[in-house]
Amino acid sequence: MDPSGAREDEGACASSPCRSGPHEAGAAPREVTERAAPEGRDITQRKQTERALRESEEHFRLTFENAPIGMAIVGLDGRFIRVNHVYCEILGYSAEELSRLRFQDITHPDDVDTDVGLAEQLRRGEIPRYQLAKRYIHKDGRVIPVILHGSVVRGAEGEPVHYIAQVEDVTARKQAEEERERLLAQLDAERRTLQIIFDSAPIPLLLIDRNDPERMLGNPHARDLTGGAEERGHYVGRLRRPDGTALTLDELPSSRALRGETIPGEELIVTKTDGSCRTFLVAAAPLRDSAGTITGAVVAGEDVSPLKELARMREEWTSVIAHDLRQPITTIVLKAAMLARQPQCSDKAQHILASAMQLNRMIDDLLDVSRLESRRLDLRRVEVDLPALIRATVERTADATKGHRVDVEVLDGVPPLWADPGRLEQVLTNLLSNAAKYGAPGTPIRIGVERRSGEVLVAVENEGKGIAPDELPRLFARYYRTSEAKAGGAAGLGIGLYIVRGLVEAHGGRIWAESEPGKATFRFTLPCPD
Repeated sequence: MDPSGAREDEGACASSPCRSGPHEAGAAPREVTERAAPEGRDITQRKQTERALRESEEHFRLTFENAPIGMAIVGLDGRFIRVNHVYCEILGYSAEELSRLRFQDITHPDDVDTDVGLAEQLRRGEIPRYQLAKRYIHKDGRVIPVILHGSVVRGAEGEPVHYIAQVEDVTARKQAEEERERLLAQLDAERRTLQIIFDSAPIPLLLIDRNDPERMLGNPHARDLTGGAEERGHYVGRLRRPDGTALTLDELPSSRALRGETIPGEELIVTKTDGSCRTFLVAAAPLRDSAGTITGAVVAGEDVSPLKELARMREEWTSVIAHDLRQPITTIVLKAAMLARQPQCSDKAQHILASAMQLNRMIDDLLDVSRLESRRLDLRRVEVDLPALIRATVERTADATKGHRVDVEVLDGVPPLWADPGRLEQVLTNLLSNAAKYGAPGTPIRIGVERRSGEVLVAVENEGKGIAPDELPRLFARYYRTSEAKAGGAAGLGIGLYIVRGLVEAHGGRIWAESEPGKATFRFTLPCPD
């Protein structure tokens, strides 16, 4: 085979179409493939579209079912087409049960007309959507408050297809709002009650707000007293202590209360707007919130001017009576002393003399009470060696403590005191007399003296029945006598310990009593000099 010929034949075949033999048979599959390709692509696209649609429907279903609020698709006739599980939970019905109901069937009768009217407006296109606070009737009969959001789905031509309802159960919110309203009403009632109490209080009351401390709110009695003054600065110069010194703004009870101090009762003289003066017992306290922060202060005052006048009259009467009694008693004492020197009547004269001296001591006690209460007690202070004074007093009261050994124990370091020795001896004499009077016969009386920090402590102890616990707080009250004193017929007016307390406090000290079975102790302190 000529190679060149072979190449020529091949070239001729390549340069012209071949319509027979194996080439013609191979042409048919290509044409079929070309015709089938568009149909295959259509099937693939349709499957992809169907899959996307199924995925979209599943996405919608999951979104619808798992929505955190109740959702429903409602037909134009009001019947439920589809509901999610939250909607079922709100109403207590299953989805199947709801499919046989209309929304009107589960709506509170008072809310049906409103809901149906809005749905009709929505259907007619008068409104794009609506929101309604309404009530459902739960399957068990309970009323369920909800917030309903309604809208409508329309077809391609704009015709309404169905409604979409989104429902939020607001039972908890409603209960919280009702509780809030109840608490607000209760708070308002309490505020009005407090306002009535504040306005009706029979004494002046003032309130000060820490955020505006210069202004005050006063009740009618306070406004009458102050002439309606609302500035705290207006009180400067109008409040004075009993000694006449005026209070500065910083010393006012309200200022002290705003700093956290509580004033249980302080006697102050108030100058009224008409120039007259009245004596008030003023109390003040800070107002604190739940965290303990001071938010203001309250000040209360009680007009004690009538009581002060009665006290003055009583003191004057006591002083006059004591003065008028002293002269005849002095005469009795002198005459009894003269008779006591005569042998034939010495015993009777001694009884007269003792009784007259006792009566004289009672008069002295009444005068001391008058001086203490009127703050006219005069202390003549000098340097006092207290241990030496105690020992001397023990010797001078030997008759009163007869039958009892008196032991004095002084610890080292007791300094000289600045005090009135006569008044201290009066305190010691009274305590020793009581210790002997109520101590068991033949038992010792012990006096202890020691220094503690910036004061000297004195203790007078006796053995006996002791003092009943319920009587301890009242021992130093004026005219108070213990049940034992009354039962035993012990002489006295019940003012001895009252005077003792007044004398100790006048020196700047304190006094108290302690008792346990078989023993009673009176302790008092006196300040050491600076």
